[in-house]
Amino acid sequence: MNEFEIIEHFFKDAYPTSKGDLALGIGDDAAIINVPDDSELVLSMDTLVAGVHFFETTAPEDIAFKSLAVNLSDIAAMGASPCWISLALTLPDKDLDWIEKFASSFNTLAAEHSLVLIGGDLTKGPLSVTVQIHGINPKGKSLRRSGANPGDAIYVSGKLGAAAYAFKNIEDSILYPAATEKEVQRLHRPDARIKTGIALRDVATSCIDISDGLIADLGHILKASKVGAELELSDIPYSDSLKNIDNELAIELALTGGDDYELCFTIPDGLPEAILEEFESICPISRIGVINNKDALLVLKKKNKEIHDVTSLSYSHFV
Repeated sequence: MNEFEIIEHFFKDAYPTSKGDLALGIGDDAAIINVPDDSELVLSMDTLVAGVHFFETTAPEDIAFKSLAVNLSDIAAMGASPCWISLALTLPDKDLDWIEKFASSFNTLAAEHSLVLIGGDLTKGPLSVTVQIHGINPKGKSLRRSGANPGDAIYVSGKLGAAAYAFKNIEDSILYPAATEKEVQRLHRPDARIKTGIALRDVATSCIDISDGLIADLGHILKASKVGAELELSDIPYSDSLKNIDNELAIELALTGGDDYELCFTIPDGLPEAILEEFESICPISRIGVINNKDALLVLKKKNKEIHDVTSLSYSHFV
C-alpha cells in the first residue's frame, strides 16, 4: 500500500464524507465545515512524539488512544462538544499490523465521542502523532483561563498523580513499586472529562486541563486571571499508590507530575449543594483551595498553615 491506500483502507472508510454540518470530509485538499450560526468553533492541537510523550515500546493502541484523548481533554477544558478531528501521522516504516492496531483504537475512541475524521497527513519519519480537534460551543459560552475571581473556590476532578506514578514505575520499579492497572491506564488511556466540562459551561469562572502538573496549570489560570491562590495540601486528592510511598515524593508527583488530564476549575463560593452533586454524579470532584487577590500561589499545610515548598518543576519541553 502507498500512503493514499493506507489512508483509504484504515481511516477514510470508517467515517462519513459528509454529515450534518460537515459538507466535505476526507478525500479533497481540505475539508468544508458549516458552523451553526448560534455556535462558536473551538480548536486545539497536540503533538505526541516517541521518546518524549510515550515510550518506544508503547502499544500502538495506547498511542492512538492517548493522542486523541489529550485533545479531547483540551476541548473539555473549554466546556465544548467535540465534533471533528484531523490526524497527521509520521511513521518510521510501513508496518501494516501496527497501523491497523493504531487505526482501530483511534477510530473506536472517535466513534465513542461522535467525532468525524475530516483530513490530515501521512508521512515517513520519526514516530509522531499530531491531532487537531474541532469542537463547538454556544456563542459566548466557552470556558477560559482568564475568569477566576478572588473568593472563587478551586476544584479538581478525579485524583492526581496516577499517570506520573505509573511513568516513574516504568522507569524505576524499585523506588516506585508496581503501579495499579488503573494507574497504568491513566498514563496510557486518560479519561477526557467532556461531560464535566459541558456541565461547568454555565457555572465555572475559569478552567484548564492538567497536562503539565497542577501547580503549572493552575499557575496559567492565575496569570491569565491576574489573581493568586492558596491550596490546602491535605485536600489534594492523591492517587491510591501515592499513599503508600514517601509523603514528600507523593506530594511532588501529585502537584507537579503531569499527564493527569483532569480538570482544574474555579467556581463562585457558596454554590447550591444540588449543583455540586450534579458534578459529583458525573465524576468525583475535590475542593482544594481558594482564589485570592495576592500575586502568588501558596500551598499550605492545614494544621499550622505552614507553607509547603514545591521543589520540583513541572514538565517543560525546553528547560
